[in-house]
Amino acid sequence: MGTQSPWGIRMLVLGIDPGQAGGIAVVKFLNGNAPKLLKAMRTPVLHVKKKKMIDAASIMLDLQDMDFDVAIIEQVNAMPRQGVSSSFQFGRSYGAAEALCQLLAPKVEHVTPAVWKKAMGLVSDKQASLDMAKLTFGRNELWNIKKNDGIAEAALLCIYLVDKFNKVD
Repeated sequence: MGTQSPWGIRMLVLGIDPGQAGGIAVVKFLNGNAPKLLKAMRTPVLHVKKKKMIDAASIMLDLQDMDFDVAIIEQVNAMPRQGVSSSFQFGRSYGAAEALCQLLAPKVEHVTPAVWKKAMGLVSDKQASLDMAKLTFGRNELWNIKKNDGIAEAALLCIYLVDKFNKVD
């Protein structure tokens, strides 16, 4: 079985935790240096006729000048016992996030929460993701706000992806 090497790769990675309460992160990896969080934001949402939708245009404007090598998006599904309307809204949000990844990066990876969290030793507890982000990217007020768990998970998705690329056999 292989081991993980330090981040000995040069990449700009876009990570998206989809959904209206999700997050977006841009992480730069530069030849063995610690990963650097260049941009972090909660998913911007528009309120239109009592419905919420991802503000894909503002995300696109905010990120269009970045030269991404790859994007990673958490592959999610509707939840059991979730209503039809909620499932449809969640699907719309996921589709918008997926389209953004395809427009911004030449390669898009998808990974289920179970796979990437297991690989990183995380559980479904959102606080654990915030704590790991704090340890990985340094102390920052960003990680002290519970609502930023989507940003933490988007950033950690980038770490997961690069660790996967760096696996040494």
